[in-house]
Amino acid sequence: MTFKPNSLRTVMLMAVAPVIGLAFQSCGDDTDDYPTVDGKAPTLSLKTNHLQVEPGRTFNIEGTLKDADGLKSVRLKSEGMLLDKTINLLEIYSDSLLHDYNLSYAYTPASDWTDDTSFPLEVTVEDVGGRTTTQTIQVSGDGDFTDPIFTAAPSSELTVLVQNPKLSLNATVTDNKKLQSIVVDIPGLHINDSVLISGTEYQLKKVYDMPTTETSYYMMTVRVYDALGNKTETNSVINVSELPDFKKMYLADVETAAELTSDLYGVPMLIDHVGEYKYKALYYNKKAGTGVRFVPQPTDFEPICFGVDESTGLLTSSPSEAKPIVLDKVGYYEITFNTVTGDYDVQEYTPATAKLVVDGSQTKDYNDGAGAQPFMICLAGSGLPDTPSWTTNQNDNAFILNQDKKNPYRLYREMKLKAGDKVSFTISATHWWGWWPEPYWRFDGSEGNEKNVLNGGENMKEVEVKTSGTYLMEFDYSLLRSRITLVK
Repeated sequence: MTFKPNSLRTVMLMAVAPVIGLAFQSCGDDTDDYPTVDGKAPTLSLKTNHLQVEPGRTFNIEGTLKDADGLKSVRLKSEGMLLDKTINLLEIYSDSLLHDYNLSYAYTPASDWTDDTSFPLEVTVEDVGGRTTTQTIQVSGDGDFTDPIFTAAPSSELTVLVQNPKLSLNATVTDNKKLQSIVVDIPGLHINDSVLISGTEYQLKKVYDMPTTETSYYMMTVRVYDALGNKTETNSVINVSELPDFKKMYLADVETAAELTSDLYGVPMLIDHVGEYKYKALYYNKKAGTGVRFVPQPTDFEPICFGVDESTGLLTSSPSEAKPIVLDKVGYYEITFNTVTGDYDVQEYTPATAKLVVDGSQTKDYNDGAGAQPFMICLAGSGLPDTPSWTTNQNDNAFILNQDKKNPYRLYREMKLKAGDKVSFTISATHWWGWWPEPYWRFDGSEGNEKNVLNGGENMKEVEVKTSGTYLMEFDYSLLRSRITLVK
């Protein structure tokens, strides 16, 4: 192939720890003064003969050099890489003659290298007698130093009911280049399944029979490897038991497991545990006909999902039988249910929370000397597009939220985010001095930022964007719930 590399690159000789011989040099680069010991060419042991690298990512050329007569220099040469570097050991170590040397030379390839880019690199060692040894390394741009990703992973805690003792395992993995295998390891059940895979995305669906003789716990690890051996793993505790009184329950208003994990946070939505086996969900339905189900594990509809069993009209815990509760109208709903009896009740309601007008049409004086200013709500934090970090100043591109004209409790705004972006913020009233006046809303301290707290709480747990795209931030100050979902 024809390849035109960048004219500029970063190269650096890294510090090494040579083994210094006892013979001392008499003068500069005059190799005639060195007696012959064995008269043999130097030895060169390279760490590898093929370096798979990534564009723009610095790598090291490494090896071990030895010579009984003494080492003079090592030369690194590759026309395609625009590299021709001679390391003169007699000059660098002018007071000593080296017999052993550990080579470690740093080189940064051009950012426009591709998987098809490949160049030979000659490494030549010369001793003080002029004898040389040359070896060639192939340097290619098809390296991979990025770990594969679980876009949908099993929850850290899974419950399998003895009434239906099957673990339905769902996981979706991706890689920037090529996947190789996925491994399911449950040591307590002597399960170690390895599945060969390929491509850049794979969905695992497996069902495992679980023992029912007694209540028990099992550790499960799911590992995914890419073609170059990079690995990512996730761990879960499997609880096999009678139906437990789940401490946490979530409302899912999406249809697929992928939608449960494509959000930055907030999906599914945490609801209230109001009594033994009893739960209450307060929910704003913004689209008529939305269906909702309930799950104790936040990343999947398996192994337990509560929905309507059409044959009985009661709630069932079986994912295959659980149909959504359909909400026919736009508005607020209260849904109560009992996971043991299967009884449930759905009622419309009107929030009692005081309504705010936060579209900037009204002013507010915080009595801090700043005077009356437009009353608006913003996100103040880091990672927000086109917005200075942690500002509430509406005159300095604060990230102002829109107010839903049909529902004043719902604030929202779209944003474009890139994979790898890290986002963290507080929801706050704006202030043209950049101050943080009340009202403000922080979070409950949970790992998943599950609740908002009015004028209190803890800082948001930072979230990392997995997929580039357009995201919708929604906040309901009556429900004290917020979320950021991928919309396109």
